Amino acid sequence: MSDKPQYLSVLPDPQSLLESMRAVGYTVEAAIADIIDNSLSAQATRVVVEYDASQEPYVAILDNGHGMSAAELTEAMRHGKDPNQKRRSDDLGRFGLGLKTASISQARRLTVISRRDGETTVRCWDLDLVKARNEWVVEVPPTALVKQLPLYDDLMAHESGTLVVWQNLDRLLLSAVDKQREITHKFTGLADHLALVFHRFTTPDSGSSAVSISLNGRALDRRDPFLTSVTMTQWLDGQDIDHSLGRILISPFVLPPIDRLSRDEIQLAGGGESLRNTQGFYVYRGRRLVIWGTWFRLTPKDEFFKLCRVKVDIPNSFDELWNLDIKKSAASPPTEIRDRLKDLIPRFQRKSKLTVTYKGKVHSNANFKPVWVRFEDKDGGIKYQVNRNHPVFERYSALLTKDSLSGLSALIDLLEGSLPLEAIYADRCHDTRNESDETKATELSNLARMLMQAYDLSFKEILSVGPFDAEPALHSRIQELLKCP
Repeated sequence: MSDKPQYLSVLPDPQSLLESMRAVGYTVEAAIADIIDNSLSAQATRVVVEYDASQEPYVAILDNGHGMSAAELTEAMRHGKDPNQKRRSDDLGRFGLGLKTASISQARRLTVISRRDGETTVRCWDLDLVKARNEWVVEVPPTALVKQLPLYDDLMAHESGTLVVWQNLDRLLLSAVDKQREITHKFTGLADHLALVFHRFTTPDSGSSAVSISLNGRALDRRDPFLTSVTMTQWLDGQDIDHSLGRILISPFVLPPIDRLSRDEIQLAGGGESLRNTQGFYVYRGRRLVIWGTWFRLTPKDEFFKLCRVKVDIPNSFDELWNLDIKKSAASPPTEIRDRLKDLIPRFQRKSKLTVTYKGKVHSNANFKPVWVRFEDKDGGIKYQVNRNHPVFERYSALLTKDSLSGLSALIDLLEGSLPLEAIYADRCHDTRNESDETKATELSNLARMLMQAYDLSFKEILSVGPFDAEPALHSRIQELLKCP
């Protein structure tokens, strides 16, 4: 014991700490996105992601950014930096851990080759080497070995750029019998993930040129969760929130009703996920999507709100305030920002609910007759009944005897009483279109032909009644199929 404090240097064991860091929780999608962040911070205009396990398994990410000098690359291989140091506004890094932690979460060997002004530098973290030497040691591999790495020749064709290569993919290919099949399976959702996370980079945005990102030779599909190019998308009034650390930009959107969207447009907005699951806030940090499809527990997800998307742009000066994690896959607003967002939500959701429940249909025919009519009884219950004033019903009824008409009425009562509302609601909650537009147009044209012949209805009359009135986009095609003037 001593009357004065004593200080002991307790250095972490290299092998133990590095092996522990592998369990940070990166998915392969988040890991590769983290590497691409570095490419974008290096102002790359082209990023190539390639993977293969047919022979020696690897994952490689190549960019044409400004590259690093020998000293800068050595520093980049160091674990950690001051997260509070001042950075450029377009810098997507923060902790100085992403390159290393993301890589070793999937592989035991990380090699980085960087070129600047025609000069090439190589550094490598190898967990087996660290284990053998029990040191925080970075390897400088021999030139002959480096030249064998995938995409090496592509890098050397540029004056500047960086190539990241993962080898010894123990986490990715753990216990895999067929390695090529396993890596293909593990990367199934990668293209969709990258397309969404970097969609504001791969398309021109805010005066910035588009960045080319490809996966195994294929450019990422276009994604736009706000469907900004679709005419019926509603751009609501945005709002800025000023804070001592910077300004938050809030831009709300309400998507068109599902039945007004094509399959491609639904895919453009939701990708592999449903529109219901992807409603809510979309938080961007430097145009890079960090977290999406959440209301931050400020309101529950609801079928009525599934068309609502709110773009939130925050500067990287908000990283600590928003609790941005190392993987850049989770963030939460501070209390003062949450309160502001909570006050705004009802206005966004009202618009979404109105769009879901009322499609904004305008009928040019004042005598429009729907097939179904909605009634509210005195107890507040809701019923749907067949419209007995529908032109087809009226004309068919005129052909029947009194007894036959009574039987028809009883049949309709039976159909109304057994309408499967719950099943219809559940089916309508899905964001899929079971029929192509051409198939639907063909079916509607066949129905129109039958009704026109049987009840002497004109084509104009047909288009003004259900179900034809609900598909204005198909009217011209129906007319072509019917060969109507």
